[in-house]
Amino acid sequence: MSMRTLLINTPYPFTECPTIPLGLTYLAAVLEDRGFEVDILDMVVYKFSREKILDKIREYKPDIVGAGSVTMNYPHAKRILEIAKDEGATTIIGGPHATFADRWVLTEAPWIDIIVRREGEYTLLDIVEGRDLKDIKGITYREDGEIIRNSDRELLMNLDELPFPARHLIPLSKYIAYQTGCSMVTGRGCPNRCIFCVGPKMTSKRMRFRDPKLCVDEMEEILDYGFDEIIVEDDTFTVNKKHVFGVCDEIISRGLKFKWSANARVNTVTKEMLEKMFEAGCIFIQYGVESGNPEILKASKKGITLEQVRKATEIAKEVGIGVLSSFIIGLPGETEETIRETMDFAKSLGTYYGYHVLAPFPGTEVRERADEYGIRILTDNWLRYDANRAVTETEGASAEYMNKIVRDFYKGVTEYVKNQIKSEKAGKASEADLRDVAIRRRRSLAWHLLKNDLIENYGKFKDDGEKPIKHLAYNLYNYRGIKNNFTKQYIDNEIAEMVKQNLLTYTRKNGNIIWEWKMPEKPERLNAIKNV
Repeated sequence: MSMRTLLINTPYPFTECPTIPLGLTYLAAVLEDRGFEVDILDMVVYKFSREKILDKIREYKPDIVGAGSVTMNYPHAKRILEIAKDEGATTIIGGPHATFADRWVLTEAPWIDIIVRREGEYTLLDIVEGRDLKDIKGITYREDGEIIRNSDRELLMNLDELPFPARHLIPLSKYIAYQTGCSMVTGRGCPNRCIFCVGPKMTSKRMRFRDPKLCVDEMEEILDYGFDEIIVEDDTFTVNKKHVFGVCDEIISRGLKFKWSANARVNTVTKEMLEKMFEAGCIFIQYGVESGNPEILKASKKGITLEQVRKATEIAKEVGIGVLSSFIIGLPGETEETIRETMDFAKSLGTYYGYHVLAPFPGTEVRERADEYGIRILTDNWLRYDANRAVTETEGASAEYMNKIVRDFYKGVTEYVKNQIKSEKAGKASEADLRDVAIRRRRSLAWHLLKNDLIENYGKFKDDGEKPIKHLAYNLYNYRGIKNNFTKQYIDNEIAEMVKQNLLTYTRKNGNIIWEWKMPEKPERLNAIKNV
């Protein structure tokens, strides 16, 4: 009998922009490729509830239920798997938190059967194929009450052998409605040594790159799904010049026109590289700067200088690529003075910038050597590890002070947004401001629709001859969160646009109109590639 697997995308706060669960779609693709039944329940873009989990499990009847998680949503993953275990499924968890706290997880959550560590595609395949657990590398599990930790699985060196992610199992229309880009990777690994990051431990310091032609094949597939923007999620896309130019030249040679963004590192970019990326459609890069204090950068093993930050920023601005500079407050040696230095430095760059607060995730050097680094860890309440509030402090920077800095920063952002809206209403907004306001307003509406299941809850009504779009818009407008933030005309227009984009659809059944989010179909290109 064939094993049936259900993978669940664990919810996390919408303060983090929702992105396609790339890891789960890779896992699903490998299982599908070997002929196994697999489905994905994406709880990020639905209102989370125990009933939804139960309904899906009882309908699909999976033999295995797996959930991925990072530290901040591990408590939710744990809860999901407890529900699945009560229904008789074998339960599996993966992701960085479980990888680096595996024994702790199995000890405190006895309903979790197996932990898949690090890269999980072929580890999960071994489990689903029914191999004896003792023979499967890369897992931690229980046997007769004892926790067994098998040896690590070797890295997958040839990423080109992986099938494209099974995005057709995800409610892509919801992500498109939110106007978030579609994520993908062109390589795995990170050669850097930052003490606050688990990336190199998860995917190794050894870089592995995909064939640029396959990367752009996947980009074309993503565009066929209806996305107009792609997020390259490589830890550092710009780490290898030959690879960057290979991907960009392939995009250009095919005449593709779409927007994309990537993570970059200030000591890896050149003007020539950024010009090529811009020519290929890159509109935005994110630099991880972390601090405006050289000694903190050194203590954190960041391996960059402030001069390199300034130069890389100026090059990007000159070329025409937007920049988001990302900073972390609370790193080793942090004081109130060094935080002010960082704030002054961030402002001086003349780019978008943002702050996170240090979250010492399991597996990071800063957590494992916290005492040596002068870091006081204040809580292991993982729900608080969202990097938006202090869970640590240093001798020179208290948690209260860091929280105030973050609050003040976001107050400033809120004020900036209010001024943009005022300018729009007064007819004085710039094109950039108008674009920002439009995107923010659309995302705000989408947030209400997704996180409150409004289409599901208000999209069924009697077919009384009224136009279905207007009737749905009327129903939505009477929901408090909608009525207080949007005009009825705006709701009409946005619903009509979502129908035009083929994101929303309706059927007539038994005298009723029933609206639903449209599930994706495999693009013809994907079918052709898989048949080669």
